[in-house]
Amino acid sequence: MSKKNTIIAGGLNGLLNANPSAPQEQAEPKASKPTTANKTVCYSIPAEVADKVRYISHYDRKTLGAVVTEALTAYVNAWKPTTEKPRKL
Repeated sequence: MSKKNTIIAGGLNGLLNANPSAPQEQAEPKASKPTTANKTVCYSIPAEVADKVRYISHYDRKTLGAVVTEALTAYVNAWKPTTEKPRKL
């Protein structure tokens, strides 16, 4: 118990005896995380499709997100609307 009390007392004494007029060191501003244009979404898909996506990502050594993004991008780029004016969402 005496060691614990000594550590606490030492810390408190250090705080109480601190010189307020001493120059304080300024902490460097933290670098913010780069923002991305990605949007997190949640969809329910059949278990068979999820297993296939997992297999493809393992086989190609890619992340699940990369495989899904690649597949959706290919689908969206190949899709052509049936009407001339697409509806606004």
